[in-house]
Amino acid sequence: MYRCSNTVIGFLNLLTLLSSIPIIGGGLWMAKSKTSCESFLQTPLLIIGFVILILSLAGFIGSCFHVAWVLWLYLAVMLLLIAALMALTIFGFIVTNRGGGVEVPGRIYKEYHLENYSPWLRKRLKDPRYWETIRTCILGSKTCAKIAYWTPFDYLQRDMSPIQLVQE
Repeated sequence: MYRCSNTVIGFLNLLTLLSSIPIIGGGLWMAKSKTSCESFLQTPLLIIGFVILILSLAGFIGSCFHVAWVLWLYLAVMLLLIAALMALTIFGFIVTNRGGGVEVPGRIYKEYHLENYSPWLRKRLKDPRYWETIRTCILGSKTCAKIAYWTPFDYLQRDMSPIQLVQE
């Protein structure tokens, strides 16, 4: 049983080790882009990629070479990582819990109001430093370029994303 569980842990960590390579590659690929959205996401993506790489390498070494203290360290860090991801998910739900959008009669899209979101998020969006980054990101994404030639009738009939609604 001991060999089987170590083999399974080693194989799973080899898969995560290999999957961290495209994550790190994506972060490095974003380095050549000049848009603020991609530069904003580059650092967290690289950090996540290297954490996954190091963590899976520790699990792989611990399971394949029977190094017990490395496996204990691996398990402790995995516990902390899972707790951090759960906390981040709960935080995201709390911040955006009431901001799902309101149906507009006669329209295909929903209307989003800043008052429906948490005070923390409203304060961040109203801060000029954060808003300028968000604004630059939205304008750089060319999200609204395709609706520049819409007629008033198109606005009533077509589905728009929340970002396109903000820009209009």
